[in-house]
Amino acid sequence: MIVSKMQADRHLALVLDRAVAGVRDEVIKQGVNLQDGMTRLAFYASCFTKNYREVCVKQKAEDVRFAENIFGLLDKRDVIQKMIRIYVDLLLQNLTPERLRRIESALVEGGANIVSASWTNQALAAAITTAASYSFGISVSVDRAVLRYSLVAVTLTGWYAYIQKAADAADRIKQQNAIYYQALYAEKLEMLYFLIEPVISRNPSLNRIISSDDEITAAILRIIR
Repeated sequence: MIVSKMQADRHLALVLDRAVAGVRDEVIKQGVNLQDGMTRLAFYASCFTKNYREVCVKQKAEDVRFAENIFGLLDKRDVIQKMIRIYVDLLLQNLTPERLRRIESALVEGGANIVSASWTNQALAAAITTAASYSFGISVSVDRAVLRYSLVAVTLTGWYAYIQKAADAADRIKQQNAIYYQALYAEKLEMLYFLIEPVISRNPSLNRIISSDDEITAAILRIIR
């Protein structure tokens, strides 16, 4: 009885510890988000400083782009599919039917649940996009981002926390993969990249011309798992 009681107490202690840690971590995250929002609001003071007007202009442009991008969230899944499809299209661009056949076979061997109607870039890209859009990784990434920021977006500071995170993610992908950034920008999606960044960032920046079939296959498998 004593051993059982000790085990039960230990279990309750562990549950409580995890609960407290979870609350603590969430409070810290929300505090960071609010701090980011307040920092961004403070940056608008640069509009009155001659030497920092470029910062003000850039920030205003990001605010407008975010507002334009955010309307796409009315159909969240469609937005996610578009961003993934752009990424996959770039990976498969200009590949021969023979290479596409090898990549698809390697994907199936790697456990990917995809079937394309023909060995064309468009067919394989569509199959990969569907698999990735409904994958566990993408679902968790999007749901976490939307939930985390929606908790603070009810205030002006919270709204700017959203924009700051989006702008930071857009800047990162611009530095790491300029071609993908430009493709997103053309579709007014670059400020929503933060939603899928945890998944896409698993991949190194690939050179579309010299990347091997194995490298492309590995990159695809990372985003559909």
